Amino acid sequence: MLLAVDFGGIYHWSQYVAAIGVLVAAVLAVAGLTDSTASSGLMQHRLLIPLGLLVGWAWFQSISMPAGLVSWISPGSHEAYTRWLEPFLDASEVDAEMSVSVSPGDTAHVAALLTILLPLCWAGSIVFHGRNRLKMLLSAIAIAGASVAILGFYRKLDPTADLWIFRPKATSFAGFVNRNNAALMLNLGLAASLGLLSWRMMALHQIELDDPDFEFNDLVALISDRESLTGLLSGTCCSAGLLINGSRGGLVAAIFGLVLAFGYVRPRRGLLSIPVLFLVLAASVAILVTPMQLNLESLQRMELISAEADTLQSDGRLTHWQDGWKAAMAYLPGGSGVSTYGYAYLPYQDASAGAWFEHADNLWLEMFVETGAIGVLVAAMMLGFLLISVNRLALSVDPLDQGLRVACWYMIAAVVVSQFFDFGLAMPANLFAVVLLSTAVVSRDFANGGASAVIQDHGAFDTPEPEKPRIRLKAETRNGVSWSLVSTAAVAIAASVVGWLVMPRLRDDAIAQSMLNRLRDEYTQWRLNPDSLEKMEEVLVEQLSIRPTPYLYAQLATVQKDRGRLIESLEWKPRTTDELSKVFAQTSLVNRELPYPPKANVPRRGNPPSYRHYLNAWQTCLASLADCPLAQAPRGDLLRLKPIVFHERPGSGNESLALVPNSAQSPETMADHAVEHLTTFYGGNPQRLMTLGTESLLRGDLTRAETAFRRALTTNPNYATEVMNRLKDFPDADVVNAIPETSEAMKRAAASYLSWQNPDPRFLRRCLEIIRCHAGESMSQRSACEALRGKIYFFLESPEKGIEAYLSAIRFAPDQANFRLELIDYLLSQGRTAEAMAQARLGRTSLPDNPRFQKVVDQIAESDRKRLTESSELPQIDPEQIEAILNP
Repeated sequence: MLLAVDFGGIYHWSQYVAAIGVLVAAVLAVAGLTDSTASSGLMQHRLLIPLGLLVGWAWFQSISMPAGLVSWISPGSHEAYTRWLEPFLDASEVDAEMSVSVSPGDTAHVAALLTILLPLCWAGSIVFHGRNRLKMLLSAIAIAGASVAILGFYRKLDPTADLWIFRPKATSFAGFVNRNNAALMLNLGLAASLGLLSWRMMALHQIELDDPDFEFNDLVALISDRESLTGLLSGTCCSAGLLINGSRGGLVAAIFGLVLAFGYVRPRRGLLSIPVLFLVLAASVAILVTPMQLNLESLQRMELISAEADTLQSDGRLTHWQDGWKAAMAYLPGGSGVSTYGYAYLPYQDASAGAWFEHADNLWLEMFVETGAIGVLVAAMMLGFLLISVNRLALSVDPLDQGLRVACWYMIAAVVVSQFFDFGLAMPANLFAVVLLSTAVVSRDFANGGASAVIQDHGAFDTPEPEKPRIRLKAETRNGVSWSLVSTAAVAIAASVVGWLVMPRLRDDAIAQSMLNRLRDEYTQWRLNPDSLEKMEEVLVEQLSIRPTPYLYAQLATVQKDRGRLIESLEWKPRTTDELSKVFAQTSLVNRELPYPPKANVPRRGNPPSYRHYLNAWQTCLASLADCPLAQAPRGDLLRLKPIVFHERPGSGNESLALVPNSAQSPETMADHAVEHLTTFYGGNPQRLMTLGTESLLRGDLTRAETAFRRALTTNPNYATEVMNRLKDFPDADVVNAIPETSEAMKRAAASYLSWQNPDPRFLRRCLEIIRCHAGESMSQRSACEALRGKIYFFLESPEKGIEAYLSAIRFAPDQANFRLELIDYLLSQGRTAEAMAQARLGRTSLPDNPRFQKVVDQIAESDRKRLTESSELPQIDPEQIEAILNP
């Protein structure tokens, strides 16, 4: 419950508290080693094999090793520490040891958290080996899911509710940041609820939930059963929660889970499984691609269809998965490191659109990228062990085992399906629940004898003979009990020891994150206090010396930059506090308005005091890149710090170059590489790309500016007008290279480009080749497009084609007077008065309520009268010539 209300367990302090609870439970479970009802041998702990493999691989990814070994294990990681890091560090540092993980600090923390699963799995196998405590597990998971649903109801009914577990996000639900993560907990609660109901149904009616003779009327009879109350209430709450929390993946997972729990896609249902399976697949596809708005208001008004809702087709996940797959191929066979997906995919993104994908919204793809082939092996082993055990549980005569089996089938379907569209299993709350339920299934399987049990029928899927009841009896105890006890005790000691060994790491991470969160919350009110900033810097440096992480580096760089800004603001000699705040705002590295260094009344030798703090921030960014080579924030800071840290100062010579660790790379070159890298990393974020392009323009780097603008417009062509406005002040910039050859981008760019002085005809001709006015647009849009083509033809001195384009525009939108008036103006400018008059009269006829056409007709007629009057003077006649003609 602690993890479920702490945003799914994402805070390190809650993970640390949960780890303490797990280790205490593991110690208490040691007493069960000598209890035959709690331990039946080493094989009941078989899930420790895949879990241990995953934990060992995660720790291996986080340690440093020779670069040659990394290039073989993970070529993508080797490229991250070489190609993407060489412009910023000394060559000897680049060729030194590196880790498989592209963010070793993040990987080490998650490896420590995964290590806690080992004592959890061992303790769960002991505690839930006997049937008495199994009811407690199912009830606890069911109540946990119901509590999430109830909190979600409360937040939906009262959006102004201000509890610490609520986050002000539209996509949050109950105590979870993401509604899809919450949906997995709701599905787990529903699985446990069905398990409880199945147990009571078999105990009361001797019929299983997935029995062919099962009828839903049997469920109604459970209402009068007091022990079924938990399952009924929890199942109802979880079902309602799935309907209102808005997660399509959660609904699809619930459909598959229910079908599997009721046995329709398993052999005992026979050929009926096939049409049911197709029906489920069709319903799932419809849910995923149909716009829906699943909230409490929509259910009350029965408005389940909404054009504004996101779907799997429109939210960007499908396109992003293409980039995720390319990243997975690049990091094979070893992966990029656990918990590094947000960095790992950045160099390989091409189709992704939108903001930074910290997760892939597909746990199986994310796991493949991070762990490579080992992750696939671990998932296959976990699923295989679980399927074997759940199938063998079908032979048990214990009603509680049948309830556990139903819950497990639902859980398997819900987890496998939902994690194709989410990453909810990465949340500790969900992960711990799945591990406990899986451990209970395997443990109960071996409590009944496992593979060595005496089976009284042909198998789990054969039709039982009438005279042989479908039961399984516990096998006889084998010899060598002492060896079993010793081996099980050794496993218990190993799992507990490794759990205790990672506790310092979890404690340090919890302290660091809590401190970092407090700094962020209170930073605004202390950022103008030099003493407070100094203390913050000291604390952050100390924490980095213990456990370096990208987030600590980023916060340290922020503090150092603000210390430099604050001292610089004092160097400008402000007279009042308000003036100090104003100067501080003007020193912002994002939109800096003041030159550096500040002007001094007395010439100074060397750099001002503020320079040291800016330089510290620069060096912190380089250290951050050495720790996390694919991080975006340090590169952005280097780009903004470069004009300050390496400003030109008289008599400095090459002093600035000596401050750079790699003397072969100048500060300007480092800034250029930062822009180049960020253009790739922010390839799906047009706002960031526009900022990069603008900063490159101001630095005079036209080539990289054009690349950034082109990529931004490829993602969102609506920025084309803004790009043209920015390029207008830089005549040396090549518009052809900045605008992608797409119809929408070309249309917007050409409309703005025609207003420039001396536009390049080459670009306009290319626009005519690319622009398409008939591709899926409304009539008004096609009309505007044809009018634009007409303007371009007029500029290129192709009047007939321009007139034809304008006539097409008029046909598409005859109610728009502007297009005909623009054509009339062009005809008049070319002296084609008769054609202009004809168009004006046509306009007057088609739009009689528009007085502008009559005004144009009158102006043309008046102009013709003036022209005839001015040309009506009689020619001069020579009288002598007339006389000669009349009298020859």
